[in-house]
Amino acid sequence: MNKINFKALIPNLITLTGLSFGLSSIRFALESEYSLAIVCILLAGACDVLDGMLARYLKSESDLGAQLDSLSDFLSFGIAPGLLIYMTIFDQNTSIGAFAALTFIIFSCLRLALFNVSLEQSKNSKDFQAHFFAGIPTPVGAILILLPLTHSLMGYDWAYQNVNFIAGYTILISSLLVSRIPTFSLKRRQIFIKSKILFFTLFSGIVLSMINFLWATLNILALAYFFSIPFSIYAWKSAPKK
Repeated sequence: MNKINFKALIPNLITLTGLSFGLSSIRFALESEYSLAIVCILLAGACDVLDGMLARYLKSESDLGAQLDSLSDFLSFGIAPGLLIYMTIFDQNTSIGAFAALTFIIFSCLRLALFNVSLEQSKNSKDFQAHFFAGIPTPVGAILILLPLTHSLMGYDWAYQNVNFIAGYTILISSLLVSRIPTFSLKRRQIFIKSKILFFTLFSGIVLSMINFLWATLNILALAYFFSIPFSIYAWKSAPKK
């Protein structure tokens, strides 16, 4: 009987923890606990980052882990935020809102399927360097479409009076998921901040801001990423092609 490789199981257990947070987000959305639903999606995002880091550190990457990660991402960053935005901003009674939410969920599925295909072809692909993504990742897309809801939690209800605009915005973010636009990868090999002290200071500042000013910090980080897209396009074009 083969021994169980617990080192290889750790990343998968974290992935399943992220999946549990995704399911909990749907549960809280159905119970009208919308702030908790968003927090669960954020925790699922933390698990998504952590499982990949541990898999590489422990050298326990596997095809099972990659497929499990994609399935977890689809539920946590496709179905959960799509359902949440439909139940809140679109209020379940607008056709354009239903179409926008459905578009985001379907495009999230397509994004993850295309990403899995690109993993299989990564050895022969020369279209994108390892430190760039093609399009925006699903966790980022989930956060971006939820920004109008975070505004309402901050006391700004403009989104409810501009449902058609929010629907168009959601469809725009959905299209970015499956686009070929190069965007910066958080897993990029070249680190901008060389000083460890500066890195940990910045990281600690972000964590403290998230704890004390969650919605405002989330908006600042998400908008900073969104407006970094033109710079990522320029960096990709300027980088030497292999």
